Amino acid sequence: MAKKTADPVQSIRERLRQAAGASGLTQEEIGVKMGLTEKDARKAVSRLLNPGITYDPRLSTLLKFADAIEKKLSDLI
Repeated sequence: MAKKTADPVQSIRERLRQAAGASGLTQEEIGVKMGLTEKDARKAVSRLLNPGITYDPRLSTLLKFADAIEKKLSDLI
């Protein structure tokens, strides 16, 4: 039986989730720091981190996320 290759997108999402948790910030706080409104912040960050959602974020979104949690994007991907 062939060895199943890890999905690189899911691997990145897992690292983003771990970094978000380690930041001590809520999804809403991260979203607000990304420049989103309080109304949209939690939903947008949840969509970024949720492995069950098909979502291909822009590089600018990933950069804002990394900045919001005070990490370099290269450390997350």
